[in-house]
Amino acid sequence: PSLDDAVLNRVMARAANVTRVPTSHSEYVQVLQYGVGQYYQGHHDYIPAHAQLPCGPRVYTLFMYLSDVDEGGETNFTRLNLTVAPAKGDAILWPSVLSDDPYATDERTFHEALPVRRGLKYAANFWMHMYDFQGPHARGCSNDNYRQHEALAAVAQQYAEGRNMPPPTDARQRVVA
Repeated sequence: PSLDDAVLNRVMARAANVTRVPTSHSEYVQVLQYGVGQYYQGHHDYIPAHAQLPCGPRVYTLFMYLSDVDEGGETNFTRLNLTVAPAKGDAILWPSVLSDDPYATDERTFHEALPVRRGLKYAANFWMHMYDFQGPHARGCSNDNYRQHEALAAVAQQYAEGRNMPPPTDARQRVVA
């Protein structure tokens, strides 16, 4: 979707209203597509290196289901023993940080996208930061300057050499236009 998309802007405005986090604090929406057998392994949306960036850490994730899924594709919060089935139009909102320490990870919200067993899953991520994300991003501030970039390069090198390969069904998130 375009940044000028009316529907996207209404959704972002609603998210800002619910969370009281201004839209300028949000990363740009990430639209996802999962096919049969695709999933996203367990992870947390908090990225420690963000604390060193002008935007600060991610404080909330809003995850929207853009389609029904024939079978599978649930979001599983492993530490909360909570699994949410995808349903078009539904959304989940969760914190990435503790309310009394916004630089500390809320470990309860570790989650994974379970494999789609039948059909397609379309969804969208909205990550909201403590401070303005869009202003610094527009001025050229990016994630390229923090250590996670080096760690990702090392993992990419391992994959290129055939070491540390994920299971073949590990589709990772794919951004669709």
